[in-house]
Amino acid sequence: MWIWKHSENGGKIPKPGEGNFKNMKIIESEKITIHKPARQIFSFLSDFNHFKDLMPPQVINWQSTDSTCSFTIQGMTDLSLRMAEKTPYTRILILPDGKAPFPFELNCYMTEMGEDTETQIVFHADMNPFISMVALNPLKNFVNILNNKLRELAENDFR
Repeated sequence: MWIWKHSENGGKIPKPGEGNFKNMKIIESEKITIHKPARQIFSFLSDFNHFKDLMPPQVINWQSTDSTCSFTIQGMTDLSLRMAEKTPYTRILILPDGKAPFPFELNCYMTEMGEDTETQIVFHADMNPFISMVALNPLKNFVNILNNKLRELAENDFR
């Protein structure tokens, strides 16, 4: 199984160009502050049934359980994801569940700051240069949309 976190690199995520991940890209959302405790945000993100409300309109055919989901990115591909690891109140690791156009992992990070929480979505992907050229901007937009919609929902008490 392919997971950067548990790679032969001592459990550290390799930097672009290291080891077997010569085409690795790291795509980070902006860090934002949400006026909710990390416990509440972690609880919301720990259930894929909540992710439907975070998705952009290009995501269709959404199906989910608490730990898996599948959907279509309109005009592009079908994807299935699974919650691979949950570190309470700080991180959720999401991996492909089955076939994916390229190896990747999606990390949802939470840092508690008193009554507030700083969140960031980070996408690690091993993409060839052609796919990278086409996908980098849409993926950057995607992680920012997820994080901003998370803030909107949290500040409306997840309604």
